[in-house]
This record gives sequence, structure tokens and C-alpha cells, in this order.
Amino acid sequence: MDINSQEATLNGKTLRRTVIAATIGNVLEIYDFVIFAIFAVPISKAFFPAGDDFAALMFTFMTFAAGFLVRPLGALVLGRYADRAGRKKALSYTLLLMAFGTLVPAICPSYGSIGLAAPLILILGRLIQGFSAGGEIGSNVAMLVENAPGNSRALFGSFQQMAQGGGVLLGGLVGSGITLVFGEKGIVDEYWRIAFLVGLLIGPVGWYIRRAIPETLEFERTSAEGQIYGTFFAGLHANSGRILIGIAVMVFWTVAAQVSNYFTTYAVRELNMSVMATYAGQIASGITLVIVCPLVGLLANRTGPYKPMAWGAGLAGVLAYPLFILLASNPTFTTLVAVQTVISIFLGLYASCAPLVMSNIFPTQYRATGIGTSYALGVMIFGGLTPMIVTTLIQFSGNKLIIGFYLTAAALISLTLIGFLARSKTRLITA
Repeated sequence: MDINSQEATLNGKTLRRTVIAATIGNVLEIYDFVIFAIFAVPISKAFFPAGDDFAALMFTFMTFAAGFLVRPLGALVLGRYADRAGRKKALSYTLLLMAFGTLVPAICPSYGSIGLAAPLILILGRLIQGFSAGGEIGSNVAMLVENAPGNSRALFGSFQQMAQGGGVLLGGLVGSGITLVFGEKGIVDEYWRIAFLVGLLIGPVGWYIRRAIPETLEFERTSAEGQIYGTFFAGLHANSGRILIGIAVMVFWTVAAQVSNYFTTYAVRELNMSVMATYAGQIASGITLVIVCPLVGLLANRTGPYKPMAWGAGLAGVLAYPLFILLASNPTFTTLVAVQTVISIFLGLYASCAPLVMSNIFPTQYRATGIGTSYALGVMIFGGLTPMIVTTLIQFSGNKLIIGFYLTAAALISLTLIGFLARSKTRLITA
């Protein structure tokens, strides 16, 4: 296809279709993880032996973390495929794998029915989900940023986090809907599985949409010019420093996202709040991200990505702990919704711009692999273990405010990095 004709096509209907195709996988990915997090307590009762609620919850969070452990492998394998065969082909495979991973908790029999096989099957499902999610992020960010027209790369990059907000919003709506219909007792009686079945509807729709989108011009140009790393290790060696920077960018992004997802368990277990109140908090968080992210993307088109990111991390570093003091001292519906909304604003300021920063770090021929690997390692190290670490620290210290310290530390680490990147004023690549 002639380059000019493709550009004209992507300015209209095909461009909108491409954005939807790239982001729909993010919706499913985050929806699945949100649902797993908000239903962690009933899942622990279904798949692990009864008797010790804390131990069962820890095993559930370990299962949750298992999906993050294989994300780097998925990023390396599927990311390399995306950098060699194309973003479009990789995105089709990752969506089908994610849908299969979502199916497992929906249909797997409980521990009471098949014993030890139940948690083993559940873990297998999380591994498949994590592997596919590892390959999803790099390909969809590359698809979004490389297709962005003119000076809109920040805006198009922000759609990635906006889609994650959509997944959070959908998770909160489905969770509250199931609870309203079946009650909290019904949730414990395994009606929570309906939430995973709802997520399965996204898979086939997304796969159908992704089949019809074109490949990005940047990828086609790079492939035509033969700018592809010859071996897996050659690419890894050439980009190892960039991957480390990408991991550092991820610290506040992933910790804030996982803290937001953990609010349901935290509010119910530690603050004795109602399940319905926590769903309202998730819905507020999702709505906030859906609104804030594209607005921040538009702002970053004019100011660059570092100023909004610095404001997000800086405000969180100052206000995260006081916000949790406020919530712990006044655990009401209004306070919970307000705190989650404010934290989501901080997350939106930072995470809306992070995809563009990570995209600029890597050359086109390694972009999907590099972004995916940085994201996967960052999420694995700093994000996936967040629920387990925070719950354990609270259990043994008795201090419900540790979660505030945790988020503050992550924000200050990322703020330091953003200051360094902004001051250096150097591009890491020439792309």
C-alpha cells in the first residue's frame, strides 16, 4: 500500500478502529486482574482449604502474583514476534490467550470438588493470563504511538491508560451488579464466577476488530529497510540499559495501579467497610481515569510528558499518607470514594504520559519487546506483590497505614527518575 494512501485512510475510520483494536486488550487485561483482586476473598474460599482465612487469602494473592512472574517471558517471546512479524499479528494472539486465561477461574471446580487440582488449575490459568498480558502491552503501545497523527503521540499513548481505567470501571460495575442481584452471601456461593464469564465477551469482539487493522507505517518502514536485530540476545544486549530505565519508569505507575485494585480487599478486611462501598470506589476510580487520561494526553502534546508525570508522582509523594490517615480515621462511603478518586488523578497524571516516555526510549525495531519487557519486569517486581506485601505487613505490624508509606515511597522513587530524565534533555535513541 502506498504510504500516502494509508496515512489518508488512518486519518478517518481506520484510525478510530485501530485505536479501539489496540486498547480493547487493555480493557480485558485490567478487567480480569481487577475482578480477581476485588473477589480475592471468595476466590480464596473456593480454591483453598478452609480453616485459616489469612493463609487462604495469602495463597490467593500468591496465585495472583504468579501471573506477573511470567509476564517478562511473554514480553520477550511475544514482543520479539511483534517486532519481527508485526504488531497486528501479535495483538491477535495475545487477546485469544488472555480470553483463555479468563475462562479458567470461571469454570474451574472448587477445592471441595477436586481437591489440590483446583488451585493448580487456577495457577495455570493465571500463568497463561500473565504470559499473554506480557506480550500485549508492548504491542498495543507501539500500535497507538506509531499510528498517532502529527503531534498527537502523547494523546494516543494516553489511550492505553484510559483503557485500563475502562477495565477498572467495568470491573466495578460488574462486581456491584452481581452483588446487588445475588447478595454478599451469593458472592461467597460462587456467583463471583459470572464476572469472569462477562470478561470472556470482550475476547471474540476484540479479535474480530484486530483482524481488520493495518500494520503501522513505522514498523513497515523498519522491516523494509532490514532494521531488525539478528538474534534475540543481540537485541537484549543493545537495549539492556533502556530496559532498566523503563523499569524505573514503572515504579509509581504499577504500585499506584495495584494499590487502587487492592482497595476492595483493604477496605473490607482492614476497615470493615461494606463490599458495595468498595465497588463504588472502583467505579469512581475508573471514571476518573477515563476522563483524566486523554485530557492529560492533550496537555502533554503541548508541554511534553515530564511535567504531568512529575506533578502526579510529586502530589502522591506528599498526599498519599495523609489520605490514608483520613480514610482510616473516617472509613465512610464518601471518604473512600474521595480518596480513590484523588489517587486515580495522581495515577492519571503519571500513567497517561508514561507510554510515550517508554516508547521514546526504544527504537522501532525493539519497541514492542522493550516496552513489554520493562513493563512486565516493573509490574512483576513492584506491582504483582503489592497485595501480598501490604496484607502481610499489616497483619504482623497491626499498622493499617503501611499502604500509605508504600505508595509514598514508590512516588518519590519515580519523581527522582522523572527529574533526571527531564534535566538530561537528551534522547536515548534516534528513531
